[in-house]
Amino acid sequence: MQTFSSSEYTPAQGLLIRIVDDNKVLTLDYQEATAQHQRSLWWGTAVGYRAMQMAAIALSPKHLWRRDHLVVVSAHPGPGVLDSLNYVTHCADKGTLTVMENDNCVSRCNSQMKFEWWVSDGEKTAHVMLNEDFVPVEFYQLIDRRVYSETKEDDDKLFELYKVNLSSRIWVAPLEENFTVEILPPLAKGEIPGNHVWNKALA
Repeated sequence: MQTFSSSEYTPAQGLLIRIVDDNKVLTLDYQEATAQHQRSLWWGTAVGYRAMQMAAIALSPKHLWRRDHLVVVSAHPGPGVLDSLNYVTHCADKGTLTVMENDNCVSRCNSQMKFEWWVSDGEKTAHVMLNEDFVPVEFYQLIDRRVYSETKEDDDKLFELYKVNLSSRIWVAPLEENFTVEILPPLAKGEIPGNHVWNKALA
C-alpha cells in the first residue's frame, strides 16, 4: 500500500482537505461541499467540514489519512453536517456512518445534540469536539422552538442570521481555537463510543 507524506501533502489548508482514496491523493474543496445545499444548510455544512479538517490533521501525523476503513460516528444529526462528513469520508455511501441518538435527540436538530464526531481509521480514532461556548444558548432556544412548533414572530429571520454568523465565525479563527481533538482507540463499524456522556447517563 502506497503512503504519502503528510508534510508533502498538507491534510488541511484553507478551504481544502487532502485524503488518499484508491492510492491517489484527492484534494477536496469546501465550495464543492456546499454546492448541493441551499443557504439554510450552510452552517451545518461548514461546521461538519471544519471538523473533518481537524480529523484530517489528527489522523495524519506522518502519512496522509485514507478513506479505506474509515468509520465515522456523529453526535449531530443535521443533514448539512452529515453530508459534509460523507463528502469527505464517503462514510454514508459505504455504510460506515453511525449517528448517535438519545431520548431527547432523535434524528433532528435540537438543543440536546452534540457538536462532536469520532473518525476512526482502524488504528486510532480522532474525537473532534466544537468548543461548548461557540454556539450561543439563544441559537439552541430557537431550534427548540422550531422543533416543538413554538416559534415566535421573527424567529425564522433570527435563525437565519445566527446560521450566517456562525458559518462566518467558524472560518475566521484557526481550527485549534474552535475545536479540540483527542486520540482514542479505534472504533469498529457501528460501535458507539463507550465513554460518551450519553452512555454514562444510561449506565
